[in-house]
Amino acid sequence: MNPSPFRSRLLLLFYGALFSVPLSVNWLSEQWHFGMLMVSEPLMLLTVGVLGAGLLSGRLPVPRKTQKLDKLIGLHFGALLLATVFSDAPIVSAKYLATMVLYVAFGYGVPRVLGLQRSEWMRAVGAIAAGTVVLVAYVLTQQALQGISYQLSYTIAQPFLEHAHTNLTVMLEPLVLLLNLALLYHPFVQRTRVRVLTTAVLTGVLMVVAFSYSRASYVSLSAQALLLLANAGWAIGRRILLPWAVSGLFILAAWQVVEGVHPNASQPSDPKLLHELSSVSDFSPANESNAERKSRWLFSIDLYQQEPVVGVGPGTFPDRYLDFVRHSPSHPTYYTTLRRMNAHNLYLDWLVEAGALGFATGVMLLGYLVWRQLRWAFRWSRTPGRVGFTVYFLFFLLHSLTQDFWQEPRVMVAFWLAVGLQRFYEKSRVSAASAAAVAA
Repeated sequence: MNPSPFRSRLLLLFYGALFSVPLSVNWLSEQWHFGMLMVSEPLMLLTVGVLGAGLLSGRLPVPRKTQKLDKLIGLHFGALLLATVFSDAPIVSAKYLATMVLYVAFGYGVPRVLGLQRSEWMRAVGAIAAGTVVLVAYVLTQQALQGISYQLSYTIAQPFLEHAHTNLTVMLEPLVLLLNLALLYHPFVQRTRVRVLTTAVLTGVLMVVAFSYSRASYVSLSAQALLLLANAGWAIGRRILLPWAVSGLFILAAWQVVEGVHPNASQPSDPKLLHELSSVSDFSPANESNAERKSRWLFSIDLYQQEPVVGVGPGTFPDRYLDFVRHSPSHPTYYTTLRRMNAHNLYLDWLVEAGALGFATGVMLLGYLVWRQLRWAFRWSRTPGRVGFTVYFLFFLLHSLTQDFWQEPRVMVAFWLAVGLQRFYEKSRVSAASAAAVAA
């Protein structure tokens, strides 16, 4: 059956919005914050609005079955809604909740309602990957012109507000995983020209990761590489060793060239990577990043005790922490404090802002996703797809201990898209296995 014109137009809008999501940076007008505020978020809202209109008008079929995952999502957002009702700042909480609903409705709801087929999923993944590649090209251009610095990475990573920030590497790691899997397994990528092009893209993405100074990403990508090699074995795994070696040498050479053109005297004399890795356990004021995290975590425990059941309200932690800093004479005001941001821990943010109910439902939601993926990965054959999804979801679960991704639009759209793609992938494999059994 041919798709309806309404569905086809909605898919084009969906692909366009996905392409714009990684490009939500202040790179055309710093004054007007041209990016998410002007393009991507309105496109997501328009896509979800058109989807809703299609459901109400009967142009799109309403999904008949409610899955366990749908119920867990509804349960968690029900807890967030309850916390919003009892919030001391209901307008702030309502805006925050509406934004979260938008990300889930766009990244998970649109594919769920439309029932994307294989070719449509590939276009969706390709759209967000293409936008990410354009972002990488922009970042590398800025690093060549301005030099390598954490401040540059921080500025580019701001989606549309100076108070929100996520390392660029968190957005790029899914693309690194996708490129690695393609180099290992995809027949089309085994052609010489395609492998050279894929290696060039991988090199550019890894260069941005290397220049980000993100310790979590260094560790995450190293673990990703080891897991992929262990699963692939020598016969297949050796395919990726040459691309990795070429990428590594090119990155080191580019690093030396850029540092020579734009010397940064403020950097430590030790190699930056070694310096960053050695500072993981340093929570003294000398290590601003770690000390600020410790301060927020301790404050989170105190704040949770004030409203242990329903929390202080979604999205209200930044203002409460800033007020605490300003009125606490014994608190050392770190540079990042005035950026507000979050508790730097997704689970603590749930505990503080939505109480025990929000924390429990959130852990149930993420726990179900990871448990289902691990069951698929170890119960049946470890296919490339299952390994890739397992690596991604475990990374998200562990990285959430030091960052709150629930409010980062680019990360959340990619996360919910991965959730829907995971469901489609396993459903397709089960259907194929059933058909093969019947044929036999």
